[in-house]
Amino acid sequence: MGRSVHMNAGVDYKLFYEILLNLREDFHSYGRIDDSNMKLDEIIKLVMLSYHKALHGERFSLFLVRDYAKNVLHDDNAIAAALRELFDETIEYTLFKNIDGTSIFGANPSLNIQPSENIFAERLISEIEKIDFLHLVKEKTDKNFDILNECFGHFVRENFRNNKEDAQYMTPAEITLPILSVIFSDFERENYFSNMDLSSFTVMDPTCGVGTLIVESARRYIEYLQDHGADENCIHRFLANSVVGQDKVDRMVRFSKINTLLLGANSQNIYIGNSISENTVIDSMAGKVDFIFTNPPFGAEYICSDLNERNFCYLNQLPRHDSTLYSEALMLLKCLHLLKPNGKLAIVLPDGVFSSKGLNGAIREYLLKNYTVNAVFEMPVVTFAQAGTRTKTSILYISNTKPKQNQQIVMGICDDIGYVVKERNGVPVKIKKGTNQMPIIAEKYNERHPVSKIISSSPSVTSILKSELIDDVLNPTFYRADRLEMLNILESSNLDGYEMRSLTDLVRFETIGRKNKNADEKTKHISVLHINADCTINFQQVQEFAPISKGRLCKEGDILFSKINPRIPRMTVVPQYDDELVCSNEFEIMRPCNDVGAYAICLILKTPYVVRQIENLTSGTSSSHSRIKREQLGEIQIPYPTSNEKKNLFKELNEKIRIAFEQKYNADGILQKQLQSLSDIL
Repeated sequence: MGRSVHMNAGVDYKLFYEILLNLREDFHSYGRIDDSNMKLDEIIKLVMLSYHKALHGERFSLFLVRDYAKNVLHDDNAIAAALRELFDETIEYTLFKNIDGTSIFGANPSLNIQPSENIFAERLISEIEKIDFLHLVKEKTDKNFDILNECFGHFVRENFRNNKEDAQYMTPAEITLPILSVIFSDFERENYFSNMDLSSFTVMDPTCGVGTLIVESARRYIEYLQDHGADENCIHRFLANSVVGQDKVDRMVRFSKINTLLLGANSQNIYIGNSISENTVIDSMAGKVDFIFTNPPFGAEYICSDLNERNFCYLNQLPRHDSTLYSEALMLLKCLHLLKPNGKLAIVLPDGVFSSKGLNGAIREYLLKNYTVNAVFEMPVVTFAQAGTRTKTSILYISNTKPKQNQQIVMGICDDIGYVVKERNGVPVKIKKGTNQMPIIAEKYNERHPVSKIISSSPSVTSILKSELIDDVLNPTFYRADRLEMLNILESSNLDGYEMRSLTDLVRFETIGRKNKNADEKTKHISVLHINADCTINFQQVQEFAPISKGRLCKEGDILFSKINPRIPRMTVVPQYDDELVCSNEFEIMRPCNDVGAYAICLILKTPYVVRQIENLTSGTSSSHSRIKREQLGEIQIPYPTSNEKKNLFKELNEKIRIAFEQKYNADGILQKQLQSLSDIL
């Protein structure tokens, strides 16, 4: 029969995706079904049939189906008909029924495989049987693989990729399980479960997708109950009443119901509804939910004034209440509204929520004043690559308690999740590579000491006092271990005649207020790409450049610093020039406000230890679309001369650099004239 996907030793990703690719090809070559959603429906039905057989101690296989055809239908070759009847028998079990008696598989629950499609049926069975559910049921050791999650991502991700409101980006178990270990360790550490009806503990996901997060959350709580001697009645009551999910997409609700049924939970607590724009069932649970774990859709815009503000925390207090807010920020406010006092929330959010100003900044300020921010865990961009996005995301972990005066926030950075995503036959698949750092980060969080600042260097795990946050920014990159280590070294170094100063102490930021102008014959435009590696400007390219957009007026002596992708440092000092100069809006414009000259500051910004600080204070959706904001750039620490001797030394250094730049420009001009003369002669 060949290899099987055995669960007890960890799933063979390669083989599993081979199975999915083969199934895709089988549909293409032998089946009538072209729609991705319908393909997924059929595969989920067969997977559930296989899983149900395993629950009853049987291995789903072609042999089993053929034996049914022979003994029940009296036709060895009636594979498709036998498969249909086996499935129809299976879905009559209570496990696959809604409370009203309808099938969990929808209005047309039977397989879409026709009785005559024997070859097609045989091909599908031969692939599904490779997933060895019997091992899963017997061993109960696979905790890193969600079949429904993976099947969904493989077959229908394209259907949702460009629909921001209905976007579905399934959270991988590589993240989910370590995060749950952190949160439930805190629940236990805080004695949360004492003096409460253990069966009433409520887990919820208001944007549940296929149900992965609520199922895993419930499973983790059941482990706690079993470890502490809770009886089966308690577990049964919990599963019957306290596992709650909601999603606006009907198919997702159906899959989530299947996932909760497999857990043994009540699928009637999975609702259909838009958790943002509608008044839904879960709104009646405001202030009653113990734990929420969610990964909401990103990027859909809602007008705040159109929403029922009673269903959200803080919404009626937002500045510019009539403006729009993205779905991820609104789901954060909705979840806070649902949380019980002392309850906990883990939510996946894009980088902008953690670092941008405006309404997101106002939300963070409210959050930090009224809730305990326990931790932020930054994910690598590959996390959701299989779903079609490399958006930079982090998980925000909050408790619904008033923050302490000396509150510490753990900042963890996962640079390696243990897999990469590559295209195989036009389909992105996960390939095991590297080591998942999330369990290590979770372990470091649980072992943290109250006074520790750098908990771990690799992976980076730091503990930051709320008072130490930079502009209420919650982006872990800003507080990574190597930056803190470097600042500690600088602060403890014997800097005779120097002291560490922030950049805002040494320069004035003049970007705002500078006149915008179009380039013309007398006005030339400096682009980011015109800055050479030696910090000079390529004026030949400047002369030839014909930009579409306006630029900001810049003057002799201005320091230009490129905000975009600062991992490639681009900075310069504007020299004397015949034409008027403007620069791209991707530059910050700075002017020295003390004894340290522009050229010295420019070169200091180029030094490795400063570049590392800049990189760590950069935010963005990905490494290729990152920027440093003015506020964060101003936080850069650089040595400043305090003694007259050192100040004079810096003045001399600044003048030497200025002369060197001037000589370079003169030499470039002479060379260009010589080349032009040669060209004219030839």
